[in-house]
Amino acid sequence: MADPPGMASAQLRGGVFADPARERACVGANWPMLSARARELALSGGTGLLLLGLVDLALLGPTAIWGALLAARIAVGVSALALWRTARGAAQPRRLRRRLLAFEALAAALMLADTAALPLRAAAPAMAALTLLAALYVYAPLLTPAALWIGPAFSLGFVGLLLRDPAHAPAAWAAALLTLVNLGGRRIALQQAGFLRLAWLDREALRRAVADRARIGSALRASEARLRLLFDAAPLPMLLVRQHDAALLRHNAAASRWLQPLDRAASTVARLCAGLRVDEATRYIELPLGDGVAQPRDALLSARVLDIDGEACVLVGMADVASLHDAQRGVAGLAEIDALTALPNRRGFAARTRALLRQTTPLALLLLDLDHFKRINAIHGVGVGDEVLVQVGALLGHHMRHGDVMGRHGGEEFVALLGVASRATAREAAERLRAYIEAHPFATSVGVLRLSVSIGLVLRETGPSTPDALAALLALADAALDRAKQRGRNRVEMHE
Repeated sequence: MADPPGMASAQLRGGVFADPARERACVGANWPMLSARARELALSGGTGLLLLGLVDLALLGPTAIWGALLAARIAVGVSALALWRTARGAAQPRRLRRRLLAFEALAAALMLADTAALPLRAAAPAMAALTLLAALYVYAPLLTPAALWIGPAFSLGFVGLLLRDPAHAPAAWAAALLTLVNLGGRRIALQQAGFLRLAWLDREALRRAVADRARIGSALRASEARLRLLFDAAPLPMLLVRQHDAALLRHNAAASRWLQPLDRAASTVARLCAGLRVDEATRYIELPLGDGVAQPRDALLSARVLDIDGEACVLVGMADVASLHDAQRGVAGLAEIDALTALPNRRGFAARTRALLRQTTPLALLLLDLDHFKRINAIHGVGVGDEVLVQVGALLGHHMRHGDVMGRHGGEEFVALLGVASRATAREAAERLRAYIEAHPFATSVGVLRLSVSIGLVLRETGPSTPDALAALLALADAALDRAKQRGRNRVEMHE
């Protein structure tokens, strides 16, 4: 960003930047122009001052004064040559400052010496002084504000020389003219130096702006390329649809494989997202879609409206959630299965008996408890107890008819809901199950174990199911099971 004009002007002192680093950068950037001016000054000024030695010879002759002036002119020429060589080489701002200041100071001193030594009228030295002052202010302060003091110092010395010699009096007009030239020249020199540096600030600001814009443009193009690559390579279907007319602007390969015809899919997307506004939070929609072979899929749509070139467009990503739904159903199924016996647990038993309970035919609920099962755990360990429970679950599952429901009620208790014809057939089924378990040898890691079972039986003869029908039947069966335990176990007790 460019500095405001007032701020930039406040950073200048004597026509140069107060910040040395900024001044070096400015001089480096403007070195071709500054070095060209310095070479021009060294060449023209040095040559001119050396050639004026011929004028000195004509006016003074080969005298000692002329010799001194010639030596001074040679010194100025050497300074001019050093300045020219420095300006001709690589950028060396500090060295160029010193040699430019030295050359200008020596030229001013030589002019004063000429004025003091030559027998000329006041007008001739004054014109020469004005020419020197103009040259000083044209080139100063290109590199250093110290050059601004050479002009006033020279003018004071020149007026002093005029006033010292009565032949040059009156010198008031020369003093006034030199003062005006110094004031005007100083102002012009400061403006010139300031304009140079402010112009450099503007160029730097423009260069940075162009570079930033180019960098941003390059980043945007790279970002767009990456987005296009991601869009096209995405494994899930993606669509870009214009909102107002459902025009399909872009789609990826996955969309072509999954969604056919694409125009119909775009219309569906536009219809579903008709009320979605630009920059509104992403909307997630779950719905069935058809693929290329017209097989329905459960899809989750993520839709967001974007402003693209002044038009509202809907960016849609789709995910096939059919497998997720299958997994959810599988997890729900696992939550209803007892991990040890693979029979339904209480929750699973309740879910699987709803259909039976809605029937009006007679039903029998059996609540089974393995007799003295805790003794097996205490003597042989919980691991052997689990082996017995697994075998009991397998036996009960094998013993049940198609349509009956068997489950693990908890601990060593099991439950079954059977369709029966009468009270007698219900009791007969329970007694057969009790005898089956009593007669079965349970092979475990500690040998063959024998078990017996107590059963509480309740019959629901007629009537449709109520919401708490299962809980009521379980309560009655539990009471009958308690009586079976109290009356010696290994028996069936039926609720009357």
